[in-house]
Amino acid sequence: MDLEGFKLRLAERVANPLAKSTHADDFKAIVQDTDDAGREAVDHTADLSAHPRSLDDKVKHYRDAISNQSPLLRRTPMPLTGVTSKAVYTLPSADKMPATEKVIVKPYHEKLNPKANFWQHHPIQGWAEMTNQSLWYAADMGHMHQKVHVSEHAMSPLHPKEPGIAIHMDPSAELIRHMGPSQYSIDMHDDLPKIAAMDFLTNNLDRHAANLMFLPKGSVNRDGQPLRSRLLAIDHGRSFQYHASNKGAPRKIHDPLLGTVDVPHDAKVAHETEGKTGDTLLNYVESGALNHVGMLGEMFGRDSIKTGSGLFPPIAKWWPTVRNRIVDAMNQRILSLREPRMQQHIQKNFTERVKLLDNIARNPDWYTYLAQEKDLKVPLHIWDRNEKEEANP
Repeated sequence: MDLEGFKLRLAERVANPLAKSTHADDFKAIVQDTDDAGREAVDHTADLSAHPRSLDDKVKHYRDAISNQSPLLRRTPMPLTGVTSKAVYTLPSADKMPATEKVIVKPYHEKLNPKANFWQHHPIQGWAEMTNQSLWYAADMGHMHQKVHVSEHAMSPLHPKEPGIAIHMDPSAELIRHMGPSQYSIDMHDDLPKIAAMDFLTNNLDRHAANLMFLPKGSVNRDGQPLRSRLLAIDHGRSFQYHASNKGAPRKIHDPLLGTVDVPHDAKVAHETEGKTGDTLLNYVESGALNHVGMLGEMFGRDSIKTGSGLFPPIAKWWPTVRNRIVDAMNQRILSLREPRMQQHIQKNFTERVKLLDNIARNPDWYTYLAQEKDLKVPLHIWDRNEKEEANP
C-alpha cells in the first residue's frame, strides 16, 4: 500500500471505525499461508453449512459483517500462539448477540508446515477442524469443542471467495496450564478419557498444553445454567493425518551431567520407525494437556487415566452410547474429500480405531489390557499423496 492509500485508510478508521468491513490487506498473511493443494484435496462447499445449528445467529451476523451489510470492528491486535497466520476481529453486539465477540480467522486451505513433515502430509486442515467439531457433537461432547464455522472472504483479487475458518472465542477461557487446584473440579476428570479417545480416533497429535482450555468456576451458559463441562478443546486442524503415532524424535535431550545434548542417531531412527508402524490409545493419554488435569485429579484422589482403572471403564461405558452416531457422522464428512485414495486412507485408519474402542467396550477389564498391551495397538496405514502405494498396507 502506498503512503496516500495508507493515509486514506487511517482517515476512514478515525472518522468511523465501524463504517467498513474487512480489507484485503487484512488477509495478506492468510492468503500467503493458503495452498492450492488444499483445494485439490477438499471441497469446502458443504462446510459452509456444516456448523452446529446453535451457531446460526452468530454465523449470519459474521457474514453480514464481512460483506458490509453490518459493521465489523476492525482487526483487533492480540498476542496469539501457534504457527498459523491469523486475523482477529471483534463483532459488535446485535440482535440475539447482546455482547461483542472476538473471532479468529485462519486459512481453510492452510499450507503444510515443514516443521511438522514427520507426521503431517495431507492439506486438509480446514476439513479436519470442521470434521472434529461434527464428531464431537455426535459424541455428545460438542459443548467441549471450540465453536467454529466456515465463511468465504474477499481476501484478494485472486481470492474473491476464499474460505476461512472462523473461531468464535470464549472471552473467559484460559489455558489449561494456568489452572491450579482452586479451579479444578472432579467433573473435569471424568471428561479426560473421552478426550483421549476422540484424539485417538482422529490421530490428533497436537493436544499440547495450549490446545486445551478451561472456563472459570461459576461460568454459566446462555440460559444462565451451569456448564456441562468447563473444559474447552481447541485447534484440531492437524488431525486425520494417520502418518505417524507421534511427532518424531526430539533433536535434543537434557543429560543431568552433560546438559543439553543431541539425540543419538540410532535412537532417532528407532523412535521414528516405531512411530510409523503402529499407534496406541496410550499415546493420547500422555498428552501435555491431559497430564496437567490428570495430575490435579490425582491430588484429589481420582484414578490416574494412565492406569487401566481410570481409562477403560469410562470409555467402555460411554463409547456404546455414541459409537454409531460418530461413525455415521464420519461417513458423511468423508464425502467432502475429493480424492478417492484420501477417502480410503482416512476411512481405513479411522475404522481400525473404531474397532479397538469396540473391543474395549466389550471387555473393559483393565487388568487384561495392561497385561496385554499389544491389544491396545492398531496398525498405521500410511499413504502419501505423492506416492502410489501405502507404506504399511
